[in-house]
Amino acid sequence: MGRLLTGRRTMTDRPAEPPGNAVQDRLRFLFVLHNHQPLGNFDEVIQALTDRAYRPLLEAVRARPTLKLTLHVSGPLLLWLEHRAPDYLDLIGELVQCGRLELLAGGLYEPILAAIPHEDRIAQITLMSERLRSRFGVRPRGLWLTERIWESAIIPSLIDAGIAYVLMDDRAFLTSGFAPEQLHDYYLTEAEGQSLAVFPIDKSLRYLIPFRPPAEIEAYLRWIVQIGGRLAIAADDGEKFGGWPGTAQWVYTDGWLKGFLDLLEGAGDWLITQTAGEAMEGVRPAGLCYLPTCSYVEMEEWSLGPDGGRRFEELKNRLGADVDRFIPHLRGGHWKHFLVRYPEANRAHKKGLALSRLLPVGRRAAKARLDLLAAQCNDSYWHGIFGGLYLPHLRHEIWRHLARAEALIRRRHKLTVELSDLDSDGAPEVWVSSSRFSAQIQPHRGGRLVEWTDFAGELNLLNTLTRRPELYHDAIRRAAAQPEGAPRQGIPGIHDLQRAAPADLVSALCYDQWERAAFLDHFFVDPEPLSGWAGGRLDERGDFTEALLDYTPTSSGVVLQRSGRVRTESDPNHPILLHKEYTFTENRALMVLYRVQNQGSNRLDVRFGVELNLFLPSLALGHTHMTLGDRRVLLDHPLDADQVERFTVSTQGLSPALHVEVDHPARLYSHLVATVSQSEEDYQRTVQGAAAMPTWDLRLEPGNTWEGRIQVTIE
Repeated sequence: MGRLLTGRRTMTDRPAEPPGNAVQDRLRFLFVLHNHQPLGNFDEVIQALTDRAYRPLLEAVRARPTLKLTLHVSGPLLLWLEHRAPDYLDLIGELVQCGRLELLAGGLYEPILAAIPHEDRIAQITLMSERLRSRFGVRPRGLWLTERIWESAIIPSLIDAGIAYVLMDDRAFLTSGFAPEQLHDYYLTEAEGQSLAVFPIDKSLRYLIPFRPPAEIEAYLRWIVQIGGRLAIAADDGEKFGGWPGTAQWVYTDGWLKGFLDLLEGAGDWLITQTAGEAMEGVRPAGLCYLPTCSYVEMEEWSLGPDGGRRFEELKNRLGADVDRFIPHLRGGHWKHFLVRYPEANRAHKKGLALSRLLPVGRRAAKARLDLLAAQCNDSYWHGIFGGLYLPHLRHEIWRHLARAEALIRRRHKLTVELSDLDSDGAPEVWVSSSRFSAQIQPHRGGRLVEWTDFAGELNLLNTLTRRPELYHDAIRRAAAQPEGAPRQGIPGIHDLQRAAPADLVSALCYDQWERAAFLDHFFVDPEPLSGWAGGRLDERGDFTEALLDYTPTSSGVVLQRSGRVRTESDPNHPILLHKEYTFTENRALMVLYRVQNQGSNRLDVRFGVELNLFLPSLALGHTHMTLGDRRVLLDHPLDADQVERFTVSTQGLSPALHVEVDHPARLYSHLVATVSQSEEDYQRTVQGAAAMPTWDLRLEPGNTWEGRIQVTIE
């Protein structure tokens, strides 16, 4: 019963309709902008977007005294602007003070609210709201929902954080049964009788603005008036006004923005611009709504992956001219399916949740929690039209904050080994940690090392990305032979861009056989495996890479072993015993002992290799090299070197460096791990890590054992 005494709006509270006036007879146009840049993005990228999109658009609106807008500046971008472009924030403040601009809240670090706990949602929103209040003197009532990922479970969190309204794609309403003509209004939803207003974002306006001529936009707005609509809600990314390909020329140089603002100013007899908060106060809600778990249709398609995406496209093609009519009832995937498709994203997500449960009390906990909240920034957990997960500097920023948080949590802790299902897949990881590092080993996946976070360097040394098929790879393969479509008036939206695909990019499309990690154990017979291994086509003869190994935790690591089979030229099922022992030390070193025993009745002739996939932040910039003894080699070409006893992966002048030593001279193979992904501008080849595999020729008589050690040291 206590919740009824909070003073929040309940389902029986409604704003009264104001007395008849000119505003009531006009269409209320809500111009809502969402400006966001990921945590950790390059300064020059954010500066360019500020100069090309954010600032010129706001200056153009300021010059039109009758126009109003609603603006969301994401927390990561706000933090950057405070230090790098305070004059832009001054411009926002000027418009706020004269009542022409309403600011929206969000999570301070722009998380997917549905993917974080209730307490974290409230903390994220409260931190953002307080920052806006401190800087601009206003506390926001509305919230921009990150990537418009809606789950009804977030409603209590929004209400508890003081949010009165959100904006959500009209698809959510159409999917739940509303007719298109009903969506030029706003509605109330509720949780346990506590109300939250929801404004449907008009998809047609999203696709018209700024890509079509103002005359087409005017025609659509007049149609809304004709059907009795009270609100026209245009809400989308601010980057589309100068930041996306082709938009700077079209919006500013070619005069689209002037024509659009002229339209809004000149339509005063039938249209008025308002902020979302003004509209909510001036118009009664149209009724009640209950929205399904969903997002905008493109996000639902992206989350499906290539196979599901092809089926979705096929179904849309079968519908032909009726696709727009039925698309609300075609469901794609859930945003959280990205955590299934990309285990690297899931690992970071679940690591943050695990560390949250370990937070101590006191001042140290507050600092650690802020880093954990920062690690919830959404961009590195998914991939669609933008780089997202495929951008290593964004993933590095997430792991940097996780490292900072865990370093605070484990300060003065001794080396500890525990079992915990960190990634929520039903099988425990061996979690080894101390005051200097944190590592995860997966006994159920070949005993591989999937995380090794160094607190001093603030990085996960295994933050690589596996090469996987993506739906748009089909388009890359078709692009060279596909003629361009006929030009039309306006410019293409970001989802309709025709991207060039050079031949070398097509040839770079290859996919990994296993998830990238360290200490992947391979058995093969190919005397020249480099090309096949680098191309994801290693002729693996063993059955250990994805197998469950028996394991026994120790005081400093874990011992793993398994009896398995190797397919040799003379025996398709040759039995061997693989023994693997991890030993971590407090001085940032790891030693792995291997034993391979021939358990068959015949001699074993096979090659044994241990794959290491390593990450340094500078790899993607081409600044990392490998040192073999006293010889330095660049990593831009595959490497085949014999009689190697030690090698180093490092960046000149920067730390840390990774030193690898083996106790038997090895033939070393190495190559860069590069993915092909799409961005808002083009297709990109991006270096995600460096793969190295020391190998040995094993010639074992029945019952004999080969023993070798690999030591990796961080300096």
